[in-house]
Amino acid sequence: MPSSTKNSSFYLPLVNITPYLQDPSSIAGQQVLDDVRRACTSTGFFQLVGHGVPATLQKNLYNAAAKFFALPMDVKLPLDVRKNIGFRGYDVMSSQSYEKDVLPDLKEGYIVGTDIPLDDPRVMKRRFFMGRNIWPPTEFLPYEDFQKVVEEYNDAMLRLSWVVVDLIAATLPYGPHVFDELKENDPACPLRLLHYPPTPKQVGNERRQFGSSAHTDFGFITLLLQDENPGLEVQDRETGEWIGVPPNEEAYVVNMGDMISRVTGNLYKSSLHRVLNKAPTDRYSVVFFVDGNLDYKLRRLDKIGQPGEDEEALTVEEHMEERRRTTYGLRKK
Repeated sequence: MPSSTKNSSFYLPLVNITPYLQDPSSIAGQQVLDDVRRACTSTGFFQLVGHGVPATLQKNLYNAAAKFFALPMDVKLPLDVRKNIGFRGYDVMSSQSYEKDVLPDLKEGYIVGTDIPLDDPRVMKRRFFMGRNIWPPTEFLPYEDFQKVVEEYNDAMLRLSWVVVDLIAATLPYGPHVFDELKENDPACPLRLLHYPPTPKQVGNERRQFGSSAHTDFGFITLLLQDENPGLEVQDRETGEWIGVPPNEEAYVVNMGDMISRVTGNLYKSSLHRVLNKAPTDRYSVVFFVDGNLDYKLRRLDKIGQPGEDEEALTVEEHMEERRRTTYGLRKK
């Protein structure tokens, strides 16, 4: 059932995309498009099933993530993303904050993506997210237990993400190939494993601490796999209320990012969301960000060809670098 609130257009449906994949022109296939379009124009969020990613692969990935985050800090710290080309590796606990008046986010992460050789000109120029993946020493985490699983999952998500991008393109009036350029030139698509410890009880006037403070996603779209523990909340744009997204271990939470909001003239919404792990246990999730071709210009689709639109539009890389500087720059405030 869709999540909703009283007297609000908040809409976060569970969508099975199988009918659309089988026959886009069928009544059931068109209903999928209608549901996705309505979700994109209201909350910018929906849950997706019928995706074809094996449950065994998802389970293996959770196990791999738990093993990595359980490693001693002296093993994880040398893998710090800030020390590595292409922003790959370990994202240190409490290294991020999206808001000025809260404590740094109570989470740690591990980031990988498409391997780009170190002698590639884009890597040598330190372009956004261009680089080699960094892996923990195999004496602590054998290849079969971690790297192999993460690489297999990343490949599966690359395939699924472009299916979803094409599905979203089909909900717009610009033709099925409107986002093809986004897929070119080894598009930046970070895969991030996340670990959220239980959130400490807030006392008195202390600044609040979240697993992930309120933010919109920077990229094009995001696909999130979350475990059985609740924690993800989306803000109702009309009421300001924070609405929990019920965990569904079979589903991917898909949300629109700032880039697709920009190119659709804010028709498709990039909504504020946050994570607060209220459970007494650790929470794990896996997020796949579709940022795309670094040279793709974020032009409004309804204004392409109009004077000045090309000059004003940022590229994917320009947009992402600015947002990343802002996010990590807040961590000590």
